[in-house]
Amino acid sequence: MTNNSIENTTGPFVHSVYFWLKNPTKEEDRVQFETAIRKMIHTNPQATSNHLGCPAASEEREVVDNSFTYFYLMLFPDLEAQNAYQTDPTHLLFIEEASHLWDRVLVYDSVSKRD
Repeated sequence: MTNNSIENTTGPFVHSVYFWLKNPTKEEDRVQFETAIRKMIHTNPQATSNHLGCPAASEEREVVDNSFTYFYLMLFPDLEAQNAYQTDPTHLLFIEEASHLWDRVLVYDSVSKRD
């Protein structure tokens, strides 16, 4: 018997952030960015889960965009936790320490689809 139901396993609120560094090949900038974001990851109280990554060596296809430098995914229990994160000192410190390193940031937020 086939189960055709969709189950969200990543959490009710998903915060996806793409970063394009000004100097993506400059090792000093990458270290500075990674140090700042890892500090936030380890000290931020709102997120229930985190993922920091770089573009994968996926097969080149028209629908794949690997132009970003870093991808950061946070899971929150609800919208209220994500809203609290936006003004949390750990998030504000990350922005203060790293915003000079990026050219562009793109955010996609989503909530779990309920039947």
